[in-house]
Amino acid sequence: MANLTIDGKLYDTDTLPQEVKGQLAALQQCEQKINSWNMNIAIAQTARGAYAAELKLLLEQVAVVGAEKVEVVEAEEVDEVDEVEILSADEVEGVEVLEAEAVEANR
Repeated sequence: MANLTIDGKLYDTDTLPQEVKGQLAALQQCEQKINSWNMNIAIAQTARGAYAAELKLLLEQVAVVGAEKVEVVEAEEVDEVDEVEILSADEVEGVEVLEAEAVEANR
């Protein structure tokens, strides 16, 4: 004999009509489904946080639109520098912005 309390009233589950038992079973299935969905949401939120953190790290290596372009040269390549002018990306026409992989491949 199992007892069930609903709205403060105690019921003997063995004596409940089949229709009531069916509704109770459907309600329990809904609760299980909701718990499963909540677990999936928690997993997705955790994954989203990890993806966002990784994206932030990767974006630190990518040029921001409108940011000044800085060219790095080896000290041996520079004999003498009289004047240096730094141009923004908007001021330079025909310059292709390379992705980090392309820059690494050109090294």
